[in-house]
Amino acid sequence: MYLRLAALLAIFNRDLLFRVGPAFAVLALLAIGAGWLWSRKERPGGEAVGREYQPKNPLELRAALLFAALFVAMLVATHLAVAYLGDSGLYTLAAIMGVTDVDPFILGMTQAPPAPGPHSPAAVSIVIAAASNNVAKGVYAYALAPRATGAKSLALLLALALAGLLPLLR
Repeated sequence: MYLRLAALLAIFNRDLLFRVGPAFAVLALLAIGAGWLWSRKERPGGEAVGREYQPKNPLELRAALLFAALFVAMLVATHLAVAYLGDSGLYTLAAIMGVTDVDPFILGMTQAPPAPGPHSPAAVSIVIAAASNNVAKGVYAYALAPRATGAKSLALLLALALAGLLPLLR
């Protein structure tokens, strides 16, 4: 996720990439490392993992229209949050959006006006949304996966979310 978000920022707002890119690079390396180590772990019974879900074509017109509608709704919600609720409202919206799809929110934040200082509201919102998304994925894994796998996933994703929020504490 962190590399995908960095790629979006590289395309749409390089200032935000320079603000969150180093932290996202470290988090991506941590996530890749943890995933690689986990994939090397011996599975009990040595059985192969079967695929039950067959993904659909992501280039379907319906999916594209849904993404476009979600993107417009996020732009409107982001602008309303900034105008009427200030930074704390924007951060709350970021945490809520992390539970769903963060890409439209991130793309909306790339349109935010530049702000001085190391922690611009847009950069902080992106970090919060990414951390919130990790927490949501961990909860989904815990609820839907076998208990041991879900618990490990939740622990790893919570650790990644907390590591992502650490730069905001200084």
